[in-house]
Amino acid sequence: MKLLFELRPVEHLEASVDYYRGIGLDALGWPDDETALLGPRDGSPTIVLVRDPAEGALGSGGVYDVGDVDAFVEAHDDLDWLIAPITTSLGRYAVFADRTGACIRLLDPAPHLGTATSYFSPLYAVAG
Repeated sequence: MKLLFELRPVEHLEASVDYYRGIGLDALGWPDDETALLGPRDGSPTIVLVRDPAEGALGSGGVYDVGDVDAFVEAHDDLDWLIAPITTSLGRYAVFADRTGACIRLLDPAPHLGTATSYFSPLYAVAG
């Protein structure tokens, strides 16, 4: 598992983006109206902010690349799956709980996000 970025659920997306801009991160893109990618200018996202009550219930946490989410789920059906694989604006996504109940998010990045090491943006919108 390779850490891609941290996901942080927020209630007020635009205000949260402004806050993180104020502490030095740039808004790198908006895959949809409820999601913003933030990170260093000319870099990969380090934080993804999402306005979603279900994600808010799960809390903040890392998002990991496992190569193929569907194959990982199939090979690990004994895990406590909280969200079965679904397709989102970020890519193929699933969530399981570890032994302590902390959620572990998995993602196959969508093609418009690039790869785990190189993000680029023909996204919904790019903030500058």
